[in-house]
Amino acid sequence: MAHNISSSKAVALCALTAVTVFTISYIGMERRLESLLPGYQAEAEIYGKIGEIRRTIDAYYVGEYDEQDAVDMAAAGYVAGIGDQWSTYMSKESYDEYKLSFSGQSFGIGLFTSYVADKNELRIVEVFPGSDGETLALQKGDLILGAEGKTVDKDGYTEVVNAIAGEEGTKAQVTIYRTATGETETVEMERKTTEQVMATGWMLEDGKTGMVRIYNFRKGSETQMIDAVDALIEQGAERLVFDVRNNPGGSVESVCDALDYLLPEGDIMTLRTKGGDETIYRSDADEINLPMAVLVNADSISAAEFFAAALQEYDKAIIVGGQTMGKGYSQQNYVLSDGSALHLSDQEYFTPQGKSLIGTGITPDVPTDAPEGFDLYFAAEEDDPQLQASLSALDD
Repeated sequence: MAHNISSSKAVALCALTAVTVFTISYIGMERRLESLLPGYQAEAEIYGKIGEIRRTIDAYYVGEYDEQDAVDMAAAGYVAGIGDQWSTYMSKESYDEYKLSFSGQSFGIGLFTSYVADKNELRIVEVFPGSDGETLALQKGDLILGAEGKTVDKDGYTEVVNAIAGEEGTKAQVTIYRTATGETETVEMERKTTEQVMATGWMLEDGKTGMVRIYNFRKGSETQMIDAVDALIEQGAERLVFDVRNNPGGSVESVCDALDYLLPEGDIMTLRTKGGDETIYRSDADEINLPMAVLVNADSISAAEFFAAALQEYDKAIIVGGQTMGKGYSQQNYVLSDGSALHLSDQEYFTPQGKSLIGTGITPDVPTDAPEGFDLYFAAEEDDPQLQASLSALDD
């Protein structure tokens, strides 16, 4: 029996058929994409939310904003959301600065400074070789009072540090107080790339103890440490104190090379990936056979606390100072398509005895607190209780 279908019904049925075919095709396409690109659905949801936020802002936000800044902040927020304090997002500019610094070089006026909060002073700790600071004969302990019209007293040290920053090849007007003469002068200093001072050494007043301060374990720090130790031994050092207080860590390769110089033959560090793959760093048979101590505190982080842990486990050094914080992941940089990067915890590391430092850190053999307001960079030997405790321990 024949049925007549009106033209309007025919159009509706055709439309319904088209929608049904499209829906089935779309679902099939999504399933295929998910099979070819695992995580496609999750990424689509993320992109969808970010796109919705952007459209809402563009439609209703009454102010102006930089879209790239918003994208960078969104990326930083996502990485922060994984809950790992050691994993970060770096914009292209931040990553470029990180690469330079991590390579053992520094861009700026070539000074390592320390801010002393209770005195509101920005003090010079180290003058990098090849910098205008070296040419001007600036010394440890000299004060930076201001720069480019900003002053520490009026604007705060952060504003002064920001004023010193600038384009390579340009010059900064910096006001310096020279502690040796009591004179204040404004000098012109070029912003340029120089080699960082990452480790330095000197003989203590007893004439038999070599002091080696390691500021960080960035690339090249191991060479500076080895050179410092060699020089101290030539000067007659009979024992060594390594100071890694306030050392934020650095390169796995650098700390392992530094330890290789000090340790006997054996394992130094084991790195383990998420998939269980392992990389083992080992020491050769050459070692330094002198009594040693290592000074640590709560700000001895990552490679710094590992340095102490390895020497402790080999019974090569007495550890003195405060409990360290307990970092046990190493990070790699994953460069993104626009030149930005993820600094991501992708390996767990273990001590020579196979221990993880996560959540435990290093317990000193001789626990010793520093007084409130203590400035390790400028304290006299006799006023440094942790150094004095290490010397007493080495005497026993």
